[in-house]
Amino acid sequence: MKLANLFSKLVAAQRNALFDDIVGYAHVKRLFRMALESDSAVHIFLVGPPASAKTMFLTSLMHHLKHSYFADGGNSSKAGMIDYLLSNKPRYLLIDEIDKTARKDQTFLLNLMETGIVSETKCGKIRTAQIKVSVFATCNSTESLSAPLLSRFFIVKMEPYTYEQFCNIASKLLLRHNVEGEAATVIVNAVWHKSRNIRDCVRIGILAKSLEDIRYLVAFV
Repeated sequence: MKLANLFSKLVAAQRNALFDDIVGYAHVKRLFRMALESDSAVHIFLVGPPASAKTMFLTSLMHHLKHSYFADGGNSSKAGMIDYLLSNKPRYLLIDEIDKTARKDQTFLLNLMETGIVSETKCGKIRTAQIKVSVFATCNSTESLSAPLLSRFFIVKMEPYTYEQFCNIASKLLLRHNVEGEAATVIVNAVWHKSRNIRDCVRIGILAKSLEDIRYLVAFV
């Protein structure tokens, strides 16, 4: 009994560590944790503007979950994803910017999410498998996605960060690149008043060696 309790605590700690770098969004974190604890395939779709932590959720899952596969919608094809699914049978398929995949390449997901069946016909040979896979996806807009595909997801509309949340998470990310103090403050404030894209804070922080560099680089965001 003691070992079982210890194991449960370790699993809970691992689940909580998933989203340590993400400020706010308690309701989204709870939904993901429920999905990860489910024995069934659960599909979650995050939609919202840039700088609303959508990709951060997926990358956190990618780093912490075994048997997961991360796909960039703009650089992934149906053939490539099917080949990986059949060869590796991941438990979680993470698709960032799914709206950037070709409409014809989205169709195979319909059957996969409904039945767990994925198949490929190549050189006259057919490969088929039934796998239990949860699909977690993101995008800025759902306009290019079909209604049948969207109907298979729990759809979560993400709100952009407040100024305080933006400062908090951007400062943490910059600290990873040894950027802190006045330099971090100037970067965060400048980006907030322009793009409000946390990725821009990191890009500037990596390149800038002085406050003058920061002011110069901000012009490009």
